[in-house]
Amino acid sequence: MDFASAPDSVRDWANDHLGGDLSAVTDCVGGMSPGPAARLRSSSGRTAFVKACGPELNPVTPELLRDEARILACLPDHPNLPRLLDVYDDGNWVALLIEDLPGAVPDVPWSSDDLRRANDVLSALRPVLDGISADWVPLATENAPIFTDGWKLLADRLDQVDPWWARHHDALAAHAERAAALINGETLLHWDIRADNMIFGDGRDVLIDWGQVRRGADWIDHALLAMDCAMSGASISAATCFARQPDLADRDPSDLIVLMASAAMTLAARSTEEAPPGLPTIVATRARWAENLRRELESCGIR
Repeated sequence: MDFASAPDSVRDWANDHLGGDLSAVTDCVGGMSPGPAARLRSSSGRTAFVKACGPELNPVTPELLRDEARILACLPDHPNLPRLLDVYDDGNWVALLIEDLPGAVPDVPWSSDDLRRANDVLSALRPVLDGISADWVPLATENAPIFTDGWKLLADRLDQVDPWWARHHDALAAHAERAAALINGETLLHWDIRADNMIFGDGRDVLIDWGQVRRGADWIDHALLAMDCAMSGASISAATCFARQPDLADRDPSDLIVLMASAAMTLAARSTEEAPPGLPTIVATRARWAENLRRELESCGIR
């Protein structure tokens, strides 16, 4: 949905906050929400980024925006963090106004330079996030089925996916059973590390989209960056990215295999489901991610 199609009340709220009529609206495409997202400029010269959604588009997304607003309000001023400007919530539609960040998402597949920049962002934010108390954020072990029990769905769906998954199911499951223990922890995590959740600018790189936050082991965001190498089809392997990150120097490389096995099985299983409301491409996305993780797992010796 473009911003012009958002409810009048949402557009009026954005106008009022920016202190003038909107003189420029640039709709943005991509991401995992069916709602509008746009860069705004008002006649007063003020700018902002807006993202919004109502339950008629997708029943889950408004709650994710509420969660994002809550965590953004807890985040301190930091060059690698976005600033929340205002929140609209009428009980149905939810909209966030966030500072308009100059720059663009990194290209995919990932390049070595962009991975270095992303790793620098995660390393800079780790001590910042460690200092934030957010007990309301769900624990990953209680609210992250991709690593806890989602992979168990595959056993009942093996006849709906490529035969490779049946041939390797037991080996993958042996790894996946360790995933819940690995993600266990209390540290605040972004939990949705992907190329399209970074804005790289001139002198300022920012981690965006904070609607999926979890509490877990402090190294997981770095591991998710490595996994996105595989999921996005980068020529740089997840194992290589994992090995190059100083923050993961003390981790056993097999920990990455555990996470990838669990995620791959979950994504393969869920690629057999119908698409949720407003997200018609998510099934194909899950299938692509599962296939890319499969290739990575094969390169790690699961054949």
